[in-house]
Amino acid sequence: MENSQNIEATFSSDRPMEIARWLDRWFILVAGFLVLVCLTVSLMMPSLQRGPHRTLRIRSASNLRQIGQAIELYERDNNGTFPDTFGVLLMNEDITSADFVSPQSNDTPAEGVTPREVAANLTAGGHLSYVYLGRGLTTQTVKDDFVIAYERPGLWPNGGGNILFGDGHVEFDDADTLNRIAAQHDAGVTPVVLPAATQP
Repeated sequence: MENSQNIEATFSSDRPMEIARWLDRWFILVAGFLVLVCLTVSLMMPSLQRGPHRTLRIRSASNLRQIGQAIELYERDNNGTFPDTFGVLLMNEDITSADFVSPQSNDTPAEGVTPREVAANLTAGGHLSYVYLGRGLTTQTVKDDFVIAYERPGLWPNGGGNILFGDGHVEFDDADTLNRIAAQHDAGVTPVVLPAATQP
């Protein structure tokens, strides 16, 4: 009888210790899992933040490539001469007013009953996200580093934007480059050339 009581006493005293050890292990496992989750989220955060902007940048670059291709078609039909305006391009080539709207902007595609009306509304405000610099150029005078069009400054968080060049390629550059290009344009410089400071 006494032996049985000793066994029960031992079992009773061991039980809380086992529970405590089990709780300690459970706590360590849960804490480790939470640390792992936090670490994973913090590592993924920069790419998650870049994701949507990257997608929009690609779409905007695609718009400028479409514009570049339409300019090339216009040149072929007009003795190598660039269109005077985006409106002229819109009226004469297979391109829509949506191609002149950056997905990063609040602009909306220009509308109208006729192509001429759409072209007129393109510059009426709120329908054009890109600045055109190709007026007066020809296939004979254009060079690879001439800026043909660029995204209006201030649309992207870092201040940069997409740029269409004379050879038809598009690249995203920083705010400093975009502001230098805009400064040349505002000063009436033609042609506008990619600032030397940013050339490789």
